[in-house]
Order: sequence, then structure tokens, then C-alpha cells
Amino acid sequence: MTDTMLAAVFHEHGERDVIQLERVAQPQPGAGEARVKVHACALNWLDVGIRRGPQFGAVPLPLTTGVDVSGVIDALGADARGWQVGDEVTLYSLITCGDCEFCRAGEVTVCPEHQIIGEHMNGGLAEYMLAPARNLIAKPKRLSHIEVAALPVVAGTAWHMLITVARLAAGESVFIPGAGGGVASMGIQIAKLAGATVIASTSTAEKMAKARDLGADHVVNYRDDDWVEQVIALSGGRGVDVAQDLVGALTWADSLRTLARNGRMVVCGSHSGKQFDLRIPQIYHRQLSILGANGASYNELRRVLELADQGLLRPVIDRVLPLDQIREGHRVLEEHDHFGKVVIKISQ
Repeated sequence: MTDTMLAAVFHEHGERDVIQLERVAQPQPGAGEARVKVHACALNWLDVGIRRGPQFGAVPLPLTTGVDVSGVIDALGADARGWQVGDEVTLYSLITCGDCEFCRAGEVTVCPEHQIIGEHMNGGLAEYMLAPARNLIAKPKRLSHIEVAALPVVAGTAWHMLITVARLAAGESVFIPGAGGGVASMGIQIAKLAGATVIASTSTAEKMAKARDLGADHVVNYRDDDWVEQVIALSGGRGVDVAQDLVGALTWADSLRTLARNGRMVVCGSHSGKQFDLRIPQIYHRQLSILGANGASYNELRRVLELADQGLLRPVIDRVLPLDQIREGHRVLEEHDHFGKVVIKISQ
């Protein structure tokens, strides 16, 4: 067996051309670690953001990103319990301290010492990767590796946002902007499972039809000048109970406008910008809540994977590309030329 592997690596931050395919040494699992032969790894805005330049502190370079992984264990380090070579697995990418007040309370997504596999250490856009054995989850049996890779970040995040943080309930209404995005496409499905009425927005007739196919009750085109008024009208004139916003500054003001009195906006992500002018009186006059949501817990990820294995959630995949087209995958995300996930196929 060769002791090298192919990996997508960048040595500096910048445009897509900083990503290089390189042959590097295969990683060797240490205590408590598993080495996974990666079959598929989906792209996220996290990959784009880290490549452009980290927003929340330095990351080690050179780096291989990739947090949405599906593959097979091919080696185990000492004390890597609960798994065997040959097990098919996916990955919970968050590593937390386990000792802070938040971890001890089970609120791992706000651990101040957290790290992310694929951001603070090498991830899955390579033929092999390392992960703590405790971060592995059994691959859903009825789904392919490509389908599984399309789920963890977007499905776990959407569940955490809508169910755990916003406490979306049956009979409520929810607005989900940017339906072609990964978290939004899963949010539509999760909200319908919760018994909510879903109003989504997107940019083309084709994407509007796909959003309806996922279960959206109503879809508006955000290129229409009056799309906010359309959302309010579709909610019976009162506004929606919950808005799920993961776009950032570009959509915050309008998402707030869609809310009913006592409405909740749950937010995760800021790739369109981190700041905008907020009209404060609307918050207290209408008793609005703005709720932050950060990733998902291990058990939340297990839950959405179980739902997918039961056929109650379905992966939404725009296209599958080989590793040597990784730059094209980044282009698709940056130009919003997709509906659902871009998955990189690594090996058979």
C-alpha cells in the first residue's frame, strides 16, 4: 500500500486558484483516532470562507478543508473504541473541550474552546483523513456515501436552528430565504415534518419548483420588488412566526420585516456580510426575538441521519464532481449556481 495520498490543499488564503491537488503523506492514527478512507465529501460555505481568509481567528496552513464526510474506517489507533476496520461512517465535525460550563450542561455548540475538523485541522477533501473515534457516526444503511455526505452540516444545522433554538411548533408558519442553499433546502423539509406552513424564497422559476417539490407551501421570487409584501400576504397578513436566516446582512432586514408580532428570527451564517443598519424600535414594539444558532450537537446529527435513513428527510444534491474539479465546486457555491449540495466524489 502506498504511503501517500491525493489531497486538495491550500498554503495561503485567496481566490480559487490557491487550491492545489497535492500528493501528501497518509496520516497515521494516534490514540483514540480512526483513519477514514473518504468516499465523498460535500462542500460548504465554510470551505469557501476559510479559503478566502478566516473570519474568526487564524487557522493552520497548509490546510485541507472538508467537514461533510462519508467513508470507511481503514485503520484504528490505540484506544479507539467502538469501531472496527471496515465500518462505514460519517463524521460529527465539532471537537469540544468537555470541561467548560457549556459542555457540562450539554450545550456543546457554544463551547468557547471548540474546534472544527476541516477548519482547525485537516478535513475530508483528501483520499484519507483522521478523526477522533468518538466523533464518528454509523453511516445510514439505505443511503449511498454521496447522499450521506450531503447531510451532516446542513441537516444538523437546520434541525438545531428550527427545532432546538426556535422551537418551531405544529401550526406555526416559517419563512426560509434562499431555498437553493443547503441549510434552507433541509429547513423546508424539517419545518414540514414539524407541522409548520413553509414560505420560501429563491431566484428562478426552476428553483421555485424545486422548493415546492421539497414541501414548501408557498414560494416567492426575491427578485420581485414586493416579495416581502407577498410573504406577509401569504401568511394571512400577520407575518410569519419564525424566519430562518443564514445568509447574513443581505437578508436580515427583510427577514425581520416578514415576522409577525412576537416572531422569532433564528440566524446562522453571515457570508453576505456581517453588519447592517438595524432599526431598533421594531424589535421592542413588535416584541421580536433574534436567536443565534451555531452548528448542531452529536445527538441532533444522529437524529437527522435517522430521519434520512427512514426516508423522512432526503438529501438535496445539485451535482457530483471529482476531486480534480474542486475549484469548480467552489465556483458553483460562490456564484450561487446550485440548488442543494455540491458533493466531491473522492473514491469508489
